[in-house]
Amino acid sequence: MNYSNFKICKKLRKKEKCFRVELYNNGLFVEVFHEHIPTHRISEQNAHGVLKALIIHYSEQEAVSIFHSYLNKRGKNPSVPATFNFHMEYPEPGVIRKYICSHTVNTWFDEVISTDYFRPSGNNKAPL
Repeated sequence: MNYSNFKICKKLRKKEKCFRVELYNNGLFVEVFHEHIPTHRISEQNAHGVLKALIIHYSEQEAVSIFHSYLNKRGKNPSVPATFNFHMEYPEPGVIRKYICSHTVNTWFDEVISTDYFRPSGNNKAPL
């Protein structure tokens, strides 16, 4: 399996989700939000909702875009904004990342899905 090794959180621990938001500013993406929460405290559906809420907040979406983002994909009118498409990758062994990206905001959460492969040395340090 290929791992992205992209912006791995060195503080990520087993049994928690790490939420992060980056905002585009003067040619760079700058981290503006970083929060850890125990996995048992948030459902998968609510975690996706949090990503959506964070991207709405930081990209200052208009009301109609927010409204359309909650529509299902049955039918073409009105359309669902592409800003709210979820993606998935594996940043490091044992970890899954789910994210939404726009032109100015990136938001994601990382979660350990395999404790056997996640930083197996037991020191929970991110790989170099």
